[in-house]
Amino acid sequence: MELYFSYLSTYSQKVLLGFYEKGIPFNGHHIDLGDPEVHDKYRELYPFGKVPLLICDDARMIPESSIILEYLDTTFPNSLTLIPAEAEAARRVRFLDRMCDLYLNDPVVSLIFESWKPEPERNMEMMVKASEKIGIMYRLLNDQLLDQPLLGGETFCLADCAAIPSLFYAKSFAPFGDFEALSRYWGEISKRPAYMRLKQEAEPYIEQAMGNSEQVG
Repeated sequence: MELYFSYLSTYSQKVLLGFYEKGIPFNGHHIDLGDPEVHDKYRELYPFGKVPLLICDDARMIPESSIILEYLDTTFPNSLTLIPAEAEAARRVRFLDRMCDLYLNDPVVSLIFESWKPEPERNMEMMVKASEKIGIMYRLLNDQLLDQPLLGGETFCLADCAAIPSLFYAKSFAPFGDFEALSRYWGEISKRPAYMRLKQEAEPYIEQAMGNSEQVG
């Protein structure tokens, strides 16, 4: 399998976490989306130009992070299961996955890009609304974690893959503060080998992007 991704992409990080937790090998292709020539070349393969993208051994193309992880679950049933088999548990995990993507990840990414702009050019109204959504999601996740160690219960799941990359960035804008269950979750999740591997791989790219943004600003 060929996985096209960017370490700066939270959705790519979501998929990488799934691969690492499940222990599934793949051929990785890091795409520098900030390089117009590289991005244009990638669009020849995938016209939307978005990452991540999985190309299966039979040449099928599977985009979109949640769909890629569902594919891994059904194709590699002997690895860690990211979506529970029981219908109601699966529904809850998929619900949290969507909530994390729509109401945590997207506001966090918006804040990141706005913070990289010179202060006079920032959309403060948008930043306030994004911060409000993040606060709502903190409460939702904290409530989920009050009586269970992970978002899916006892076992690492799709929702954890979705939450972790966003929380990594979010905590620099909005510390977890009084959300004790969420703070405990982050303390434990950040010790998992899959997360530690991803963090080590991604950090040079994140630091480079932050440095470039500071020069622009």
